[in-house]
Amino acid sequence: MPSSKPAQPIPERTGAVFFVRVACRELKQMSIENGMSIGRLCTDGGVFFFDRDRFDSTLLGRSLRGDEQVIIGAHRLADGTAWLHWLARRNGDIWAPEADRRPWLAPLALVLSPLPVAAALALPAAANIFVVLLQIALCSVAGFTLIWALYRLLVMLHPGRRKVRRGLRAFRAGELDLTHQPDTFRTPDKLQLADGMHGGLSVLQDRLSGVSVTFRTYGAGRTSYSVHEYRLACAGELFSLRTGAWELRRFIDPILIRRAPLFVAAGDHVSLLSLVADGEIRGLLNGNDGLAHVTYKGTGNTPMARRFVLGLAALFMVLMPAIGISVELYDWVARGVGPDYWDWVGLLSLNAGMLLIVTLILSGLGLIGAIAHTLYMRNRDDRPIEKILGIAFAWRRRAGQRPTINEFS
Repeated sequence: MPSSKPAQPIPERTGAVFFVRVACRELKQMSIENGMSIGRLCTDGGVFFFDRDRFDSTLLGRSLRGDEQVIIGAHRLADGTAWLHWLARRNGDIWAPEADRRPWLAPLALVLSPLPVAAALALPAAANIFVVLLQIALCSVAGFTLIWALYRLLVMLHPGRRKVRRGLRAFRAGELDLTHQPDTFRTPDKLQLADGMHGGLSVLQDRLSGVSVTFRTYGAGRTSYSVHEYRLACAGELFSLRTGAWELRRFIDPILIRRAPLFVAAGDHVSLLSLVADGEIRGLLNGNDGLAHVTYKGTGNTPMARRFVLGLAALFMVLMPAIGISVELYDWVARGVGPDYWDWVGLLSLNAGMLLIVTLILSGLGLIGAIAHTLYMRNRDDRPIEKILGIAFAWRRRAGQRPTINEFS
């Protein structure tokens, strides 16, 4: 039965799952060489991104019509857009990823993960390098199996993923209550800057006549690195920008995505912000979806770098005690005698010492980095990145959108 409750606004919390009826405006795709194919659906209730490779290509081939009413199950991204998980059309077509064919594999791997460790402990304790290498290999296999199994189980049990599936089942059964009303999405206005140079900053606004994304490798040997390079044809000129984010998105389940992709397609009206000093694109404002993308290249402190450093610090805070516990457990098993009171005291002391050492090292490195960054930025009078960020923030705020800037590097 339909719900009698008044429709509530779509939740603004990042990661919140919602179900909404919207009218389609524009559907575009962006193909990535040797990688993913991303879709962008612009509606009267917001912008939705999705991974086309997860859906039936036959259904995707039946393109949506302008102003067609569809029902969408999605979750909110940090910048106010959303990631689409399923879509239902009036003609009965349902865009939905295939169900996991082997849901039993992750629990089975979790149950069997201790077996390689047991096999390593059962090997003779002789001072033989081959035995030691085999033990290391078996323990490594067990560790990777455990990590993969836990990741898959956490994804399967994720509240958002379960809510998405419940919503799809309810829709197929005719029991889904659309309790969310769509936001009013409007396309941002053009920049209040004329094309040209503005104090070391170059601005160009026009429609893209062509877009291609290729995977390129620069350098050779240990100094080589690979990136995805965007080639943008705009106003008769060819521009390029690079990002490596697509490599990580391949291994992340869609329910865990929190940031919109760097999506551009032919026909999009964009504003390209570049520096006169090097001519590289440092900012891209897409008027079709209202997103602002900025690179902090050349600056000493970036949001992406902070997230990486904090994640690395958290990893060390967990990894070091785990290593200490593993060493103590191995020692107890090798002795063949259960731990007594003093063994537990020694284990706690070892972990406390490791945590203290890691904390001191990370704090010292953080202090050195903060001092170096302060000294570097203090001697710089001109900071172009601040101009680009100011333009991007003001552009989004004038459109009534949240002040969130997407970073690419």
